[in-house]
Amino acid sequence: MKYWILLLFTFPALLSAQDTSGVALIVEAESGSQGSSFTEVQEGDITYITTKTNYTGQSSPGDAVRVATYEVEFGESGIYNLFIRLRVGPGGFDDDSFFYGNGFGEKDVSAGADWVLVNGMGSAGFSNPFEYVDEPGITGSEVWKWVNLSKNSYQGTGLPFVVEEGKLTQAFQIGSREDGLDFDKIAFGKADLFYTANDLDNGLPGSASPDDQRELYQGPPLSEGLPKYLGCAYSSIVDLNFANYWTQLTPGNSGKWGSVGVSTDTAQWDWSNLDFAYQYAQENDLIFKNHTLIWGEQQPSWISGLPPAEQLEYIETWIKMVGERYPDMDQIDVVNEPLPNHNPPDGIAGSTNYKAALGGDGQTGWDWVIKSFELARKYMPNTELLLNDYGIINSNSATNTYLEIINLLKERDLIDGIGVQGHRFEFENANLSTLKNNLDKLAATGLPIHISEMDLGNLGNTGDPDDQEQLDLFKKIFPVIWEHPGVEGVTLWGYLEGRMWQETCFLVRYDGSWRPALEWLDEYLQNTLTGTEETAQGLQNGYHLYQNYPNPVFSSTQIEYSLPVAGQVSLKILDVQGREVEVLVNEFQTPGDYTITLEAESWPGGVYYYVLNAGSNTQTKRMVVLSGR
Repeated sequence: MKYWILLLFTFPALLSAQDTSGVALIVEAESGSQGSSFTEVQEGDITYITTKTNYTGQSSPGDAVRVATYEVEFGESGIYNLFIRLRVGPGGFDDDSFFYGNGFGEKDVSAGADWVLVNGMGSAGFSNPFEYVDEPGITGSEVWKWVNLSKNSYQGTGLPFVVEEGKLTQAFQIGSREDGLDFDKIAFGKADLFYTANDLDNGLPGSASPDDQRELYQGPPLSEGLPKYLGCAYSSIVDLNFANYWTQLTPGNSGKWGSVGVSTDTAQWDWSNLDFAYQYAQENDLIFKNHTLIWGEQQPSWISGLPPAEQLEYIETWIKMVGERYPDMDQIDVVNEPLPNHNPPDGIAGSTNYKAALGGDGQTGWDWVIKSFELARKYMPNTELLLNDYGIINSNSATNTYLEIINLLKERDLIDGIGVQGHRFEFENANLSTLKNNLDKLAATGLPIHISEMDLGNLGNTGDPDDQEQLDLFKKIFPVIWEHPGVEGVTLWGYLEGRMWQETCFLVRYDGSWRPALEWLDEYLQNTLTGTEETAQGLQNGYHLYQNYPNPVFSSTQIEYSLPVAGQVSLKILDVQGREVEVLVNEFQTPGDYTITLEAESWPGGVYYYVLNAGSNTQTKRMVVLSGR
């Protein structure tokens, strides 16, 4: 049984035009005194400033030409959070860092202690007007968005701003670092209030709570009682409804070194968001899969300027600290996206360069990956160690390269599972046979497969969210993944509207209602076996009977199977009493892949089984017919 609750919060009436209490103080970015590194731009009805030059400094702007100074007039004293409305350019993570003053006042441009470095803006912030600008956010590049700099590290250490009685006029400064980064507005909002992007855009007061009138799903989790987990990325520390949906938790940005390692001083590292996610998983008995130790993106930018020996020392310290701080982690992505031209830490495509410190390619071609896993095994002896990458099972060549790394790790007893990312852009044009065959290749290693980062939505992720396109993609892809006997579980890469890296891929709307894809997924999980009943002998021998699609069946469905050798084949439908309902195939067939269409429109609704007999191999699957007479 599914349970819902409607939460009703009462807020004060909107303030009058004369009462500005709770309204964030907005400062136009072009209103300050700017150094020559900035230029002012008019674009439609927006006037903003943008940075013109790149600068490699890690701790301060270094020169007054890279500083913009503002005189801010506050209406009252108090503690404020800092927000900035900005836009990252087409260079993404090459266009997304800057500095701001460590507190009010004019700063020494060369003093690192006077400045906070902000990085990672290429995947941060909120653009939807109804989202609270509170957590890190995951909005991408080339869109105007608000970020909350006080509540989040963004590689630097976020801090509130204190306005004392009698000191209502304050100087505030920002400093440029990478070109291609645009600034529209700066805002200071009361630290005890929550502001949506709409509040900040339109001068509306903040709210006392981040929850308004919305339905909250009360469970049970969608995969409860099933032999596989269905998990999700945990991107918000205020999402206390998470455990009602999912049985596994993967922290998003909070698990990455770039979010934690805010400076070279390990005593200053910010573990707060990762601590919260870990504690939440522990309290709610969720599988906790941490993400990630080694990745060329979203790593501390300061590490690239260190000599290799010092880089390795910091890498080992990072891995050791994660292992000691989270001893009950179930799983961890040790290395993320190692394949060439993905995101290895080799300095290409904007990634942070420390691959050589881990041994580089070396004799195996993958020595740096092996070293990473050796360190993880040393400091995380009770945690399952995973490799993770994208573009794998939809590509035969990528799967084969992936297997090279996996087998090197397996020979050394360093890997416990295989991570395969399942993003929309990987699957929307994928051939189902290719997906199945490459899953078979990975499963043949004997290691469990973990499908990670699955987000399915609009084709091309363009336009307004299209319910039908998302539903069709889930129906096409999810059964192939979920029902494969080698797959241990699936992690969705977010589910709430406005908090998805791929904006059209959310499953739960702002008001708490479900999109059709989630309604289908819930029904599918309750009515479909997971493929774990497929015999190991059949998998090894190359005989495959796949789950019918669609399932449940309304009128017709397709059944696919594969034969490795020629022989006599029968495919029969049985009812729950084991009585023969229909014979679909009874003939001699050559090796290959076969698809049979079953017309069941006139059948009584209920549970049926279809049985493949080929050679000495027998495989059975369950299907549900909903049509009824």
